Amino acid sequence: MDLIKIYFILGLAMVLVVLWDYKTLPETARRLTKHAQDKKENFSRIAEEIRNWAVMVFFAFFLWPMVLLIELFGRKEK
Repeated sequence: MDLIKIYFILGLAMVLVVLWDYKTLPETARRLTKHAQDKKENFSRIAEEIRNWAVMVFFAFFLWPMVLLIELFGRKEK
């Protein structure tokens, strides 16, 4: 198989993981997403979740090797 096809297939697999729940990648989600605040309106929360989801899908599809590195090496104890 061509390397581009392999990269594309693995990117799609990561997108499926993110579509299931983007919080399954906790280290990446903690670094890339905005956290909801209690005082926001319902529409603001929905818009923020859509933004978080879109950012995670972008990173999962195009930059999935970086996401894997963040997940593997981002859990270092301080």
